[in-house]
Amino acid sequence: MEYIEIHEQNVECLQSIVEVFRHQQIDEEKALAFIQHPATITYVCMDQGKAVGYCLAYRLPRMDNGSDILQIYHLFVLEEYRRQGIARKLVTHMLEYAKQEQLHYVFLLTGTSFAPARKLYESLGGYNHPEFKETYYWYITGQPQP
Repeated sequence: MEYIEIHEQNVECLQSIVEVFRHQQIDEEKALAFIQHPATITYVCMDQGKAVGYCLAYRLPRMDNGSDILQIYHLFVLEEYRRQGIARKLVTHMLEYAKQEQLHYVFLLTGTSFAPARKLYESLGGYNHPEFKETYYWYITGQPQP
């Protein structure tokens, strides 16, 4: 298995992520526009040319003098590849990116019922904030399909 940071040179890796995890096809133009956006950071685990796990984060600027922050937005591993350390390595890559860029902090949102994920985040030094628990969504283009 190979861990790759997504860049213009490996656009096919992003296309594989979208195909495997979103069950959609995106053309190279759309993929490149996503990759070139300065706020997106994506790492993927590839196995024989197929995305088997990925971590997508967004770099968010702050309005004060503090350093930017990083939100891990997606962390997915195919079921048959779980419990092999893939998610751990993907999050570790994001944390290393944040350290290298001297970002203020990294955060993610997860469900309270996702005990294995929460255990992973805590084992990596993640802090379960006691106050920030509720997440609200406004779907402008319609509810996601089940």
